[in-house]
Amino acid sequence: MIATAPGKIMLAGEYAVLDGGTAVVIAVDRRVRATVGPAPVALSEFLAAAAEALDRDVGAAAAAALRAVTVDSEALRQDGHKLGLGSSAAATVAAVAAALHAVGGFERARVGRLAAAAHAAAQGRRGAAGSGADIAASTWGGAIAFTRGAVAPIVLPPGLALDVAWTGAPADTATLVAAVTAARPRPGVEAALAAIADASAALAAATSAPAALAAFAAAADATARLASATGVALVPDAVRALQARLAPLGAVAKTTGAGGGDLVVIARPDALDRNLATAALVEAGLCPLSLALDPTGVDIVASRA
Repeated sequence: MIATAPGKIMLAGEYAVLDGGTAVVIAVDRRVRATVGPAPVALSEFLAAAAEALDRDVGAAAAAALRAVTVDSEALRQDGHKLGLGSSAAATVAAVAAALHAVGGFERARVGRLAAAAHAAAQGRRGAAGSGADIAASTWGGAIAFTRGAVAPIVLPPGLALDVAWTGAPADTATLVAAVTAARPRPGVEAALAAIADASAALAAATSAPAALAAFAAAADATARLASATGVALVPDAVRALQARLAPLGAVAKTTGAGGGDLVVIARPDALDRNLATAALVEAGLCPLSLALDPTGVDIVASRA
């Protein structure tokens, strides 16, 4: 039996979501696969926490199934490097789904609840608790607005196109979040976080491409303000170069998630030739990725005979 769950991209709301602000997150069409095998396997800290959650809330049979899950996350990697698509969250969601299905208890809301508890527990042991937005995206799919555990599906407006690029450098979310948190007493930090929250809420509510592009631009500016106020390198030089190239075209580039590396999203009017945006990002030294929104969350795709 195989369960799959999509990776994710956080389009806006990073950092502010930890304070209760809204994050806009999309699931993408690269999926983790989880298979229940006949015998226990070595588990990551996230899956070990998932086994504990299942043992506590579902029962020993579900926990045993989880401990026999093999996870394939290669779709969320590029040339051996993690892309920042939320691989630990997608793996946790897929593994929990596979284990629940094995004992006849698969249901998306239940998967999301148990995966969120397990993922938070594992992150807490690292001293870096996240928001849970990545778990929500992998569970429900599509585009969502996420606020303090509440998930609302949204529809990105017509006329808006998104492209994705990799900076070529991985980013460590826990390290960046810790650095931003430590810098919060500095002047300008709280104002930048508030601006991130406002921009993300505007994107979630946008009903037209111009409104969405304005929200993306505000989010990119707020992230740059946060980087300046904290002294944390959230916006790589290549992204700044890309932003300068795209501005005359009416397109916007911004970092995703914690920033500092990993993925960059380009928002543009769909009337703008995609080749122009692709040329700009290649000239800036970034690697284009073929990604699209995945409307399907965690799912059971196959059963063994």
